Amino acid sequence: MNRLQLKRIAEFSYKTMFRQAPQVSEIHETFYGWVVFLASDNAKVVVKFTREIGRLAKEVEGLERLRQALPCPVPEVVFFGREEGFDFIMLEWLQGISAHQIPNEKHAIKRFSDNYLELLHTLHSISEPRGFELERERFDPSFTKAFCHWMEPVYRYVVSDASPFTPIQKQAYRSLWERRDNILSEALPEPSLIHDDCHVGNILVDPKSFEVSAILDPCDVGFKHREMDIFHLFDVRPEMQLAERYQQDVPLQPGFELRRWYFSLWDDAKHSRNIGWYDEAWIQNKLSQFDHIVNAEYGSVI
Repeated sequence: MNRLQLKRIAEFSYKTMFRQAPQVSEIHETFYGWVVFLASDNAKVVVKFTREIGRLAKEVEGLERLRQALPCPVPEVVFFGREEGFDFIMLEWLQGISAHQIPNEKHAIKRFSDNYLELLHTLHSISEPRGFELERERFDPSFTKAFCHWMEPVYRYVVSDASPFTPIQKQAYRSLWERRDNILSEALPEPSLIHDDCHVGNILVDPKSFEVSAILDPCDVGFKHREMDIFHLFDVRPEMQLAERYQQDVPLQPGFELRRWYFSLWDDAKHSRNIGWYDEAWIQNKLSQFDHIVNAEYGSVI
């Protein structure tokens, strides 16, 4: 994608929507695509483009589900459009700084942690009696079977000839897939509504109160397992100890440390399938971490 072209599309859409040119127009690259920030005296919006086909439709649905579930602001979709062959969504521009920019001060981190974890607990307390969500209106009471449904296309991608994963890594993922029943069996079989990418880089905070001012950028929102959110709390600013504080309020079943790395490895594989991302050393380090936990806690037998 050409940055200047995307910026031009965003500015044209802004003029069409608000009948004036934006006074501010900045484009930033993100993990999944590009974001253009546009503002005038009339309106402030964000226009998002993505590398993954179909991702924006999922985000529109995910934002709406989060908005219905959470008591904090979630961006509203102003417009879902297509120009010059590119899909995009226009969102309201909510105020705040990224939570990863919170100063490393005890009172700031505690204020944010208390507020954000309360929101996560609220989200995760929403359950579904029919089980884990496969697609809209399709559920399975078995977590392992649901996980297979979500991740089998990812597994097929990783071990395929088209995958960038090394032969050793492909074999490691084959082993991960074969051991899924044993690894997931200790997790509580209770579905929760999850954000699916809830690290602090996707949270806005008020720079004075350090309370959450908005939750952004959901991935695959749905009734899955709360642990598939919790492992993301290690991803950015782990020194905040959000995952550890979460577990003080809601103790997790034995084996979470192993499942944490398991979910993280499959999450990376999902991103690779979605947009072609791949970092050999990054993946290898996580595989090593997983093996270390297996050897330390299970004697390499699982």
